[in-house]
Amino acid sequence: MPELPEVETVVRQLAPFLTGRRVERMLVLDPKLDGIDTDSLAGGKIRGVSRLGKQIGLELTNGKSGGGSLWMAFHLRMTGRLIACSDSSGRTGKHLRAELVLDRGSLLFYDMRRFGTIRVAATAEELLTTAVDPMSAEFTAARLAELIGATSTPVKPWLMRQDRLVGIGNIYACEILYGCGLNPRTPAGKLSGKQVELLRNETRRVLELAIDKCGTTFSDFQDSHGRSGGFQEFLQVYGRKGERCRHCWAAIERIVQQQRSTFFCPSCQR
Repeated sequence: MPELPEVETVVRQLAPFLTGRRVERMLVLDPKLDGIDTDSLAGGKIRGVSRLGKQIGLELTNGKSGGGSLWMAFHLRMTGRLIACSDSSGRTGKHLRAELVLDRGSLLFYDMRRFGTIRVAATAEELLTTAVDPMSAEFTAARLAELIGATSTPVKPWLMRQDRLVGIGNIYACEILYGCGLNPRTPAGKLSGKQVELLRNETRRVLELAIDKCGTTFSDFQDSHGRSGGFQEFLQVYGRKGERCRHCWAAIERIVQQQRSTFFCPSCQR
């Protein structure tokens, strides 16, 4: 499933194409997406594109009321893709679930497994969760310590709690803890203040690097240009069971935590 870096990649690629365009109409081609107020979208102008947690958000003028803002959010989930299309070249009807027809071109929403969603709301806040975005100014060491509290949950599965932090999936949690030198079994509530600060800083570093490399692709993820991400070339532990740690030469190990694979170096992450 696309996590924060993959979603941010799509947002940055779509923004230049979509910003300033006017919506002519919204075509919903999949019955599972019924319920979208397409009338309010028609005639609206796209003011900007931003990441709303793990969703791609479009801010528009309200086409129905003639004033005010309206937000539209796409959640790609496992196989969703948003493609900016300036003409009909390369376009296909296969797995096409919705189309935002613009004054110039279209935004196409493809989704083979049909898990993705589209939501429309009056404000961005209605589309956001209460979890902290790791790329926001709110994500400080003090705020992270507050979120962790005295929990006994091991730090690896805690990092993946989407009700605490937005957009950290299995791959990024493994890589973050390796960079911190923290054992994934360590109870999150037992981390020292210095370790919490290191965890905060390493989280930002890993996510920023992944964004710079356009995310990670192991199976389905493709960006808005149909290209795979490149962060998998920089992985230190994830998916490398039995291979040598690039720092200490110990063999990378794999354990299972809450039904998810965890990869770590037993020497660097004691």
